[in-house]
Amino acid sequence: MFKTQRERLIEAYESEEEDYVLSTMPYHSVASLELTVENADTTNGVCSLVADVQDVSWFDFGRGRQNITLGADNNHKPNRADTNLSKSKSTNGASDFVVEGFGMHCRAARALIESSGWPGQDPSAHEVAAQAGNLPVFDPAALLLPPQVHSPFNLEQGLYGCILPFISIVVQFDENTIKPLGTADLFPQAGAASYLRTSGEPTSDNRFRIDEGYIWRRDGQTDGEFHVQGRVEEPVVIWCNLVTPPGGETPVAPCTIWLDLVMRVYGVEVEGLGQN
Repeated sequence: MFKTQRERLIEAYESEEEDYVLSTMPYHSVASLELTVENADTTNGVCSLVADVQDVSWFDFGRGRQNITLGADNNHKPNRADTNLSKSKSTNGASDFVVEGFGMHCRAARALIESSGWPGQDPSAHEVAAQAGNLPVFDPAALLLPPQVHSPFNLEQGLYGCILPFISIVVQFDENTIKPLGTADLFPQAGAASYLRTSGEPTSDNRFRIDEGYIWRRDGQTDGEFHVQGRVEEPVVIWCNLVTPPGGETPVAPCTIWLDLVMRVYGVEVEGLGQN
């Protein structure tokens, strides 16, 4: 008789006559995907953005536990927008989580711009950090970044949509059990995109569903460590325009662009009664 992992887990709690509570709050985690700028031609205003073969990993850090690399910042302290895990690869508290769905979206870009960049006479600390690739930036009017990054011409992170079909995704438990899921273009943005740029219908309950489920066990048990691994399987080349900033004479060529990719896992969490 076929049973989902949700049914098996709940039966296990009931067989022990243990009171329990259920939660459907998803877990989320962020990671950076890097694109390098090649052959920037500031005379003709063109360049190539290349997403080379690389690995991207989610759920391998906890909030406040250790610093991570995000964009050019090699010492980023994870906050609540970066993850809601307390400990890397582990559920929060003494709880078991049945993974039943996935979603992913690009929340922002970061860019390393070594030229003069923004034409302000006295750039603020925030502007300096943004041009160093340490802060998320949005440039919908293409004042500094190539229009393919944020411009309305491409409708919401055109770069992200170009690369998705070339990112393979696997989930891994305890560093040994690997479950291949396919490619990242299967993962809807769960409402964080328009109809023109979404992978599926952009509603809050749209996700890549695993109806049978995977059990992410409580910390210390078999299958108690979980993370998602992505890999850009071959280089993706995207030809782009360079832009001349207001008041400038020469197009600006960024050196590196990073995309903040947020992964969410949906399902049901089961834990003993008495915890919120």
